[in-house]
Amino acid sequence: MKGQILDFSIQTNTGIISGDDQNRYHFTGAEWRGQRPPSRGEHVDFNIDTAGNATDIYIVVDQNPIIQNLSQQLDKISNLNQSEEQFNMIDWFVKCLKNYVTFEGRARRKEFWFFVLVSFILGIIVQMIDAILGTHQTLNGLLNLALLLPSLAVGSRRLHDTNRSGWWQLLILTVIGIIPLIIWWASDTKRENNQWGQPAK
Repeated sequence: MKGQILDFSIQTNTGIISGDDQNRYHFTGAEWRGQRPPSRGEHVDFNIDTAGNATDIYIVVDQNPIIQNLSQQLDKISNLNQSEEQFNMIDWFVKCLKNYVTFEGRARRKEFWFFVLVSFILGIIVQMIDAILGTHQTLNGLLNLALLLPSLAVGSRRLHDTNRSGWWQLLILTVIGIIPLIIWWASDTKRENNQWGQPAK
């Protein structure tokens, strides 16, 4: 869901968002995923919990028409306005695509591993298309390039959820470093709050 911040009080650490659906959603500062405090008028992307409050609030970066059109097309194949408990693997994948350069915050295991699964399936499909068209891995290379930043971003958020820095992903540059990374990515959410926010579930 997208919307605009109507108000935020530093004293009470609470605020209100006017959603694109014309409803208002209350939120607490703990749900804010920006590096600076929220301010009135900012455009944001957020989820809604079962109580009708805004959660996981991110600043929406000004987008050019091409990216806005792509975002609208993604909205047609997924429904990110529902509870995360109702997300299917496409919803999780689209959520990662929409947060493609969001390295702050935390991501639960479902978000990370469903993104990996859909990326793997897409890779197989694109390789088959490359083989049929005889394009010598050109399409596969473009897919890998397109998914590079979202992969790094969700990997970083997943490490944050296990109370580790996203910089640990640099271990992938060593051959054996992938082993601890896989173990950490598969680890359960750390239940306590940390510097990257509240637990992802």
